[in-house]
Amino acid sequence: MPRITITTLEAKTLEQKRALVDGFAQVCMQVLKVPKERVNVAIIEYPPENLATGGVLVCDKRAPEGTAQEGH
Repeated sequence: MPRITITTLEAKTLEQKRALVDGFAQVCMQVLKVPKERVNVAIIEYPPENLATGGVLVCDKRAPEGTAQEGH
């Protein structure tokens, strides 16, 4: 039974989550030849203050609303 864990920033919509878990289940059915009902997917959402890239918190990388980020 495949167990898939997805880690992402929070704020994904319910529809996005449904599409994501269905997509993973479809791939497992095709590639691993397992029934869809045997595919387990866990989505772990992190708030931007709890995730960092390159030593900088994601919340610190986001530009305030109405302003452009430098270099992006």
